[in-house]
Amino acid sequence: MKEYTPPKLFGQRVALNMRVKPAQHRRVAERAAALGLSQADYVGALVDRDYGLPNVIDERQNQEKDQLPLDH
Repeated sequence: MKEYTPPKLFGQRVALNMRVKPAQHRRVAERAAALGLSQADYVGALVDRDYGLPNVIDERQNQEKDQLPLDH
């Protein structure tokens, strides 16, 4: 891979253009909605998770474990 140079920024983000299978797109939409995230935030969290970095998905799951059953 050549040296990485980020594309144009939109605020603090860059566009990520990709194509996925319809079933994958549906699963992303469903899981992102269930977690209260945008699809972009969900995919970004999966990338962070793959690199072993803190991510919003695992943080939310850990918060749910720490809550009492009455809090749900």
